[in-house]
Amino acid sequence: MIEREFIKDGKEALFIKEYLRERFRTALISKIDVVKTPLVTRIIVHAARPAYVIGRKGQNIRQATEELKEKFGVENPQIEVVAVQNPVLDAQVQAQRIALALERDLSSWRRQMHATLRRIMDAGARGAEIVIKGKLGARGAKKRKERVYAGYMKKVGDPVRLVDAGHAVAKTRWGTIGVHVYIVHPDKRFPDQITIPEAPPAEVESGGNSEGEGAKGEGDTRSETAT
Repeated sequence: MIEREFIKDGKEALFIKEYLRERFRTALISKIDVVKTPLVTRIIVHAARPAYVIGRKGQNIRQATEELKEKFGVENPQIEVVAVQNPVLDAQVQAQRIALALERDLSSWRRQMHATLRRIMDAGARGAEIVIKGKLGARGAKKRKERVYAGYMKKVGDPVRLVDAGHAVAKTRWGTIGVHVYIVHPDKRFPDQITIPEAPPAEVESGGNSEGEGAKGEGDTRSETAT
């Protein structure tokens, strides 16, 4: 049935995305698009570090292509790599960057949060928020939630879809830590932001005041002279 084909294609695309994200974690992948055609399966990888996906002379791409054929049974996979234009304003890229930093040094979580927030705002973002959840310490530390934010941010309602959101998981020695990044891009305009233009100044005729007294007097003088 057609429904089963849709479900099968959706599961296959999900497995492909999860596999590539885990295999190329250091490439800081923003998103992965899977387009299936009758001839090939196009896999478009948007990464902040394209060289980490391509590898030396394309070795990484060739290995990933072979593994997709063998492990997932993908028919004729073709992997394309696209560089992220502005990784600083990409929420998913920044979330993964923080997660990788926490895996190297968990004690730097506070410095990583504030440095990332400052970098995002300096890039022109209208607002940003960073949230991390988990055990932010050694053995015996309790789970907690930390948050830093700046600028303008939407939390509820339909305008939330205009906020760029990213999520990543840091696998540390003491457990997993969730990293959430939210960014409002400079070009985003929300429905509740209304700009009222200023009214143009009123035009005043030369030789008279705003009530037109001067113009009327000149007209009367000319009439008397003609008489």
